[in-house]
Amino acid sequence: MNRVIALLLLCSLPLAASAQIYKWTDANGQVHFSQNPPKEGNFQDVTPQLPVSGTTSGGATPAKRRQGTAPTTTNDTALQTKADNEERCAKARERISFLQEKTAHRLFVTGDDGQPARMTDEQFDQQLQDAQDAASKYCS
Repeated sequence: MNRVIALLLLCSLPLAASAQIYKWTDANGQVHFSQNPPKEGNFQDVTPQLPVSGTTSGGATPAKRRQGTAPTTTNDTALQTKADNEERCAKARERISFLQEKTAHRLFVTGDDGQPARMTDEQFDQQLQDAQDAASKYCS
């Protein structure tokens, strides 16, 4: 029985790695982290950036290197915004492609009790809609 649970957890790891993480603060000042952004209000995509194989090994990830250098002109800011939007667009398209290849009964999410549970059709549809919304926002 333990082997079955371990196998299910291992199978769900790619899903956890591909999920986006959002951060927002509610009206009471409470900070929240979730896979789904809030329906209303401001939020921030805080998904960790994993290094791509074949990149230079400088110890710092590209996201950390970007934080250390402040743009000096509006042109730099515009270029950085464009690059960020292209990256978000690529992630959204990748997520759409992944979801369209799968079906809800094959995907796992963490249930309210902390245990892996199969994704419902409604959760699947919401994940796909969120990815499509992001693609329409960031892809030109």
